[in-house]
This record gives sequence, C-alpha cells and structure tokens, in this order.
Amino acid sequence: MTLKHQVTKRPSHFMAAVGLLILSLALRPAIISIGPILLDIRQAFNLSFTQASLLTSIPDLCMGFLALASPLLAKRFGINGTVIGSLVLLGLGVVLRSWMESVAGLLLTTFIIGIGIAVAGSLIGGWIKEFYSAHAPMFMGIYSTGLSLGATAAAAGTGALASSTGSWRMGAGIWVILCVTGIFSWLCLAKSHTSPIDRPQTQDRVRLPWGNPKAWLIALYFGCSQFLGYAMLAWLASSMFQMHTSAIAPSYLLSAFTLIFTVANFGTGAIAGKSTDRRLLIAVSSSLTVLGLAGLAFISTIPSIVFIASTAVGLGAAFTLGMTLPLDQTHSAQQANAWTVFTLFIGYLIAAVGPFGFGALRDLSGGFAMPYLLLTAVAVLMLVLTPLLKPATEPHSGKVCAAKIPGLG
Repeated sequence: MTLKHQVTKRPSHFMAAVGLLILSLALRPAIISIGPILLDIRQAFNLSFTQASLLTSIPDLCMGFLALASPLLAKRFGINGTVIGSLVLLGLGVVLRSWMESVAGLLLTTFIIGIGIAVAGSLIGGWIKEFYSAHAPMFMGIYSTGLSLGATAAAAGTGALASSTGSWRMGAGIWVILCVTGIFSWLCLAKSHTSPIDRPQTQDRVRLPWGNPKAWLIALYFGCSQFLGYAMLAWLASSMFQMHTSAIAPSYLLSAFTLIFTVANFGTGAIAGKSTDRRLLIAVSSSLTVLGLAGLAFISTIPSIVFIASTAVGLGAAFTLGMTLPLDQTHSAQQANAWTVFTLFIGYLIAAVGPFGFGALRDLSGGFAMPYLLLTAVAVLMLVLTPLLKPATEPHSGKVCAAKIPGLG
C-alpha cells in the first residue's frame, strides 16, 4: 500500500481528534484517583505523609526515566504496538493495585502503572508532529484536554464511589474501564495511521538534545509546571480538609481544580494559533499560577476556591504550552519525538519532587503554609523562565531556522 493511498484512507481530523481524546482519557486516572482516597490509603497501610506521597511520585519518576526507553520500544514494536501494549500494562496495574494487601505490593503496582503511562505518553508528541504538524497546538490541546478530563473524572468520581461502596479499592480500580476504551480507540487509529518508526525512510537515528540549552529551558519549564500540578493533585483535597479554609467539600474543590484545568488546556490549544512564540501566554499562565498559590499560602480571608481557580487556569495552560514547545523547535516527527522524550525525562524527574516535597514539608512543619510557599517559589521560577523561551522559528515566515540544532544527529 502506498503512502498516498494511506493518506486518502485516513479519517477526518475530527475523528482522529476523537480517537486521540479517548486514548488520553486513560492516562491520568490511575494517578489522580489516589488524591481523593489518600487518607483512606494512609490509614489502611499506616503510611506517613511522606510515604503516601510516593503513590504519586513513583509514576512521575517512571514518566521521566522510562521516556528514554520509549523510542527503542517504538523502533522494535512500532509506535502503535508500543502504545497499545502500554495501555494493556496500565490496565493490568490498575486492577492489581486495587487488590494489594501489602505496602510493597501497593508500590510495585504503582510502578507498573507508571511504566504504562510513561511509555504511551512520551510517543504522542511525535505522532502529532508526523500526521498533524500544521495543527499541532490544537491536537496537543485536545490531548491535554483528554488528560485533564480523565483527571477530572477520577477526582470527582473516586471519592464518591469509595464512599458508596465503603472501600477505597473500588474507587482505585474502576478506572481500568478507560484503559480498555483507550486500547480500542488506538486500534482504530492504528489502521489508518502507519507508525512513522515502521517506515524504512525514517530509520535515521536522532539523538536527544542533551547539548541544546533551549531544550533544557523547555524541560525545566515543563518540569516546574508538573511539579506544581502533581503536588496539587496529590494534596489539594487533603490540605483543604485539614486547613478548613473553605466551606466547599475538599473532593469538590479537587474536582473544580481539574475541571478548570481541563478548560484551560483546550482553550490554550484553541487560541495558540500558528505563531510559535508562546511567551505572552506563558507569562499570563505563570502569573495566574503565582497569584493562586500565593493566595493559598498567605491569604485566609478570601475563599480558597478563588485561588484554586487561578492556579488551575495557570497550570492547565502551562501543560498545553509545555507539551507544544518541543514541537515548535523541530521540523520532523523524529526530532519532535527526541525533544518530547527529553522534555518528559527531565520534566517528570523534577515533577516527582513535587508531591514528595509537599508531603515531607507537611511532616516537618506540621502545617500546610510551608508546602504552599514552596509551590509559590516554583511558580515564580516559571515566570522568570518566560523571556528565555524564545521560539526557534522566524517570527514572520514560520520556517524553522536552517542552522543545525545542537545535539541532534
């Protein structure tokens, strides 16, 4: 079958976006569902705040380290086969974790979950660059929106399901359903989107951009945003419950955070346009994040939902922007994969410190003011990085600069 024939058989942009959306719904509930039931898990396994934070930090570490292995797996099994296999592993981990009776088993299955999320998620950027490069911000916004919708469903539904059944295990295990729908969705996409890695003309090796300063800046920005995002997702409900700063139930506050985060994901992708200079959007989103987290740390006279909403808008926009920045620096699917993998590797290693650092500061200080002060400082760093995230394209032509990108072969 020729490439031209494959293109004519490809589904509409709308159907491809739906398929990508369904896939992305499965990639966050296994992590986010822990937040609403974290206190129950702590009591069931007699965990400290620091130990409990590992349930979120372990997947973050996996998303960092295992991003490096994703290109090798994709070269061996193809992008489509690797994504589908990762979803199968993710679903298996979700089911097994809900049955575990020991701390070791709980952490091991969390590691399995992290592998599935890490490998699948790190290949999406290259897939978008290959098939929908002209609409990369929109498709990345759709992907980010799906991640956030899955997170919102987990945040809203896990606690309610756990309460109605009297067991945190049902709340943690139910999300295997989204893994199954994600598998079927990608099987359908695989029929019409031949994996770029499978094509003989794309076998040239592209190295990770270790020596490129811009790649490090993008990875640091992305890492800071995920540091904050995962700390909030892991600890927002618990901290609001213990701080008593809102009349709204903590589970609803977490749901509101993820819902607003989702709207910001999609909105950012929709308004990004064809320009590759994202710095104005980055500055606005970072400022909103600083305002929100500083309010949670220092202000108790204003309802916390105001600051939670501000933080959610800022971080929701930051995720879409952070995932789009590597695509702006490259002109092929292979380079996009390399930059995305590098960004995820460095970024999620930074992100893993977020939930762990928040929990450790809570144990050390006995309160939540210091943890939120830490998050505010990281948000300020994001704002400081903004002027440095200049695009690698010519502002008017939109063409990638001809100069060789350091570190890429």
